[in-house]
Amino acid sequence: MKKKLTMFLALFFMGIGIVAAQTQVRGTVVDEAGEPVIGATIQVKGTSQGTVTDFNGIFNLSAPTGGTLVVSYVGLITQEVPVSPTVNITLLPDSELLEEVVVTALGIRRERKALGYAVQDVKSEDLQRTGTADLAKALQGKVSGIDIKTTSGMPGASSQIVIRGARSFTGDNTPLYVVDGMPISSTAAYSTGSSVTGADISNRALDINPNDIESINVLKGQAAAALYGLRASNGVVIITTKSGRGVAKGKPVISISQTTSFEQVSRTPDYQTTWAQGVNRAYSPNSSMAWGPKMTDLPNDKSYGGNVANARNENDATKYKGMYYVPQRATAGLDPWVTPQIYNNWDEYYQTGHTSTTGINVSQATERLNFSLGLGYTDQEGIALNTGMNRVNAKAAAESKLNDHFTLGFSANYATTEIDKLSGANDGSLAGVLGAPASYDLKGIPFHVPGDPYTQIYYRSLTFDNPYWVAENNTFNEKTGRFFGNSYLQYATALTDALNLNVKYQFGLDSYTTHYQDIFGYGSKGKKGVMDNYGVTRNVYNSLLTAIFDWHINEDFRFNALLGNEVNHSNSKSYSQNGTDFNFGGWNHINNANTVTASESQSRNRTVGFFSNLDLSWRDMIFFGVTGRNDIASTMPRGNRSFFYPSASLGFIVSELDFVKEADWITFAKLRTSYAEVGQAGTYMNNFFVKPGYGGGFWTTDPIIYPIGGVNSYVSYSVLYDPTLKPQNTKSYEFGATLQLFQNRIGIDYTYSRQNVKDQIFAVPLAGSTGASSLVMNGGSVHTDGHEFVLNLTPVRTKDFTWDINLNYSKITNMVDELAPGVESIFLGGFVTPQLRAGIGNTYPVIYGVQYKKNDKGQILVNEDPSSAGYGMPMAGEPGILGEVSPKFILGGTNIIRYKDLTLAATLEWKNGGKMYSGSNGLLDLYGLSQRTEDRESTFIYDGYKADGSKNDIARGGSNDPGAYQTLYSDILSNIDEYYILGNSFIKLRELSLGYALPKNLLPKLDISLNVFARNILLWTELPNMDPESSQGNNNMAGGFERFSLPQATSYGVGLNVVF
Repeated sequence: MKKKLTMFLALFFMGIGIVAAQTQVRGTVVDEAGEPVIGATIQVKGTSQGTVTDFNGIFNLSAPTGGTLVVSYVGLITQEVPVSPTVNITLLPDSELLEEVVVTALGIRRERKALGYAVQDVKSEDLQRTGTADLAKALQGKVSGIDIKTTSGMPGASSQIVIRGARSFTGDNTPLYVVDGMPISSTAAYSTGSSVTGADISNRALDINPNDIESINVLKGQAAAALYGLRASNGVVIITTKSGRGVAKGKPVISISQTTSFEQVSRTPDYQTTWAQGVNRAYSPNSSMAWGPKMTDLPNDKSYGGNVANARNENDATKYKGMYYVPQRATAGLDPWVTPQIYNNWDEYYQTGHTSTTGINVSQATERLNFSLGLGYTDQEGIALNTGMNRVNAKAAAESKLNDHFTLGFSANYATTEIDKLSGANDGSLAGVLGAPASYDLKGIPFHVPGDPYTQIYYRSLTFDNPYWVAENNTFNEKTGRFFGNSYLQYATALTDALNLNVKYQFGLDSYTTHYQDIFGYGSKGKKGVMDNYGVTRNVYNSLLTAIFDWHINEDFRFNALLGNEVNHSNSKSYSQNGTDFNFGGWNHINNANTVTASESQSRNRTVGFFSNLDLSWRDMIFFGVTGRNDIASTMPRGNRSFFYPSASLGFIVSELDFVKEADWITFAKLRTSYAEVGQAGTYMNNFFVKPGYGGGFWTTDPIIYPIGGVNSYVSYSVLYDPTLKPQNTKSYEFGATLQLFQNRIGIDYTYSRQNVKDQIFAVPLAGSTGASSLVMNGGSVHTDGHEFVLNLTPVRTKDFTWDINLNYSKITNMVDELAPGVESIFLGGFVTPQLRAGIGNTYPVIYGVQYKKNDKGQILVNEDPSSAGYGMPMAGEPGILGEVSPKFILGGTNIIRYKDLTLAATLEWKNGGKMYSGSNGLLDLYGLSQRTEDRESTFIYDGYKADGSKNDIARGGSNDPGAYQTLYSDILSNIDEYYILGNSFIKLRELSLGYALPKNLLPKLDISLNVFARNILLWTELPNMDPESSQGNNNMAGGFERFSLPQATSYGVGLNVVF
């Protein structure tokens, strides 16, 4: 009994000792601004015991007396503190790690090292150096794997961002935009179609003000974007706006910014300045050609020259000696007799544009509340007459901690945008600027008859309108009002010391209305005018519920699980009015049109998604994640609406291995791989009936004009839909490696990606006997191989001087593998020839048209018939593939040099390879305007071959063959599309800026910075005369087709930013 009592007492006092050796710790963790750090990890060093902080940054933990607590959080420097009853910890930002925290799908912030896929981010300072009002232009040259195509330098011009190549032949290839967790529309409501008539249509991404952006994260691969489901097959652009979350607690922080820039046309074509308006060496004052006499010989023209007696000088050859008669001047009431001179019509037309952007932002943070209010105004006047843009942006965001567990917040954005623009291609508003003969004074001669503003005066027939008349009478306009934003309620709690739960519900709305007007006024093209009013109202509601479980299993393992549901519901209403033949001028209104047709359509669709993501990490060395999402899409046929898409990723941190840690020159090394499947839904419709449409003076489908006696006609819609239609499917594989050396002075990232896309959705043409024009169905496949390389260097880093270099290299090969049975190609845009299309065995897209006639060796054959006007000149062959549009590679680079308070930054971009149909270049030759047509007196031998394989030796031109050059350029080459196909490689200095921050000791209460900048300076291109980025189309033909397209612009400006 005594022995048992002794043992009991010993165990009792040992227990007391153990209890006495434990300390109950209560502590808080804040950042350098005094904000609570939510979810910080507190670990008892050397054990698996730990906890996380709550929404107030508070934690409670029982820890061994004399032990050590390890406190860590992503992006902040880890601290070790001794165990004590009360612990107050301030975690400071890790300047290196902070850059490695990225926003991923659904707004989840994760360490970059934990990702098994490629993500690239762009900070606000990189977007705002040159004050551009267009987000797409601000991104150019700064992200690998992305091809950004902008159609012109006009205010509000459309742009297209494509990540890792195209996945759809005729559908949308642009990424999903997510702003503060809310997916929003970024593409245009209407496509420009074949893009050979009409005006450009801007993208809805234009509604985003770059000055409101805090950061952008680009999720490139399908594995990165899989949680967004059907909408994210083209990648995701995640935009985080300013919210006030990062400002110091206390008084409000107010920032005011103002940027002013001036724009000029980026390039002037090289014109010939010897030959005057006319044909066949004779002056013809109403000809569009410049194949007339030498300008110096105009006074000797037998009908219009002052040196020759004729009816116009009253048969007195001495009255207007050295002058010639211009009928247009007489019509305008001016003295018709002028001395020959050269007019620079291109430069005289384009004006200096002006852009002014002003913004103000107020942010504040308190113990439980942070908010940000912003207002911005952009006013642009374009380089072309009557072009411009006005945009107002208003933004509000707030977040409030209701108690220890609940947080309430919202983000709201409102924008109004109005754009005045011009038409292009065969409706080219500025065709007369490009095509004006150097002998004609386009600006100096009035553009209409005195007293009659609707009868034009022009140097040519009214196939195109006088560009100065266009500015006063034609209207191409867009007006948009838009709201997008969301509100959310979040609940977070620590279920145990090692298990954390975070539940969030978010409801968002993206609502916009856009009205378009395309008006060719009374007198346009010598007719009575035509107008189109059309528009769309679209409301998209987004409901998102997520639950995240974060479990610190032990010191080695950490498990994270995400479960969620998303509902995306869209209501859309569109209208269209067409009016033709105005009764009179001066009132371009639908009520003034003789023939009016109208239509309206309404639609709604819904996608419901259920998803999950599981992540497991081991010792911060191995990260494994799997994702699954099931989407149910109402736009697909009944019984075929539910689709499941999986993904998996694996990351291995090589630098965590012990033997690698011994190499102190290796800062970080990682290998990663991922696999994912993501779909893209189409639109299925049951067969329905429509009313015949009216356009171009004709009723389509049915020649009878209804109603007749109150009876309307309805006809079956010409497009059929396959009832077994299913979403196209993209299977993506990705392998990558990251290496950072010498304390992050050198950073290298390489990614290889492969995308196999099958079940393409497109319209397959049907035989006329079917009674329908086409069938929308699945068919065909495409694959993409991508190589992306990112290099970051810091060659110099001292107290006062830093030099940073960033390079982004992309090589994307997009191949069409197959199409639907019996289909050899798919039309994307253009004419019958030339056109852009998708063709089997070619990269996407290609240019198709009439080729040179060639022999078996691919050598151009010449005409050997001496009686032919084209003797010794090339001949037209069969249609075929003329060139590939996509560049071979894109290389972007940014240099940033900082010396004390000065920052010099430059961004260059090199697009190498790729062809385009350059209609404007070909037309300059056809009209006899280009510098290459200046020599018309020498003989020439066309570089070609005869049928027997011998080199062409047929000489043309010279004094005995004066019409040879006109025949070559106007009659022969103009009918061979291949002649119009030119390389469009280029190098541009995208941005050059010099910034200066005033020292704090000068104005302690103010942060003032100034900068000067230039943008889009074309350094080199193989494309003659035109800027290689001028093109037609806001769709998949962008960047490959140019004809009377609007030019790009170069800008120069200054900026001021004040914070107090």
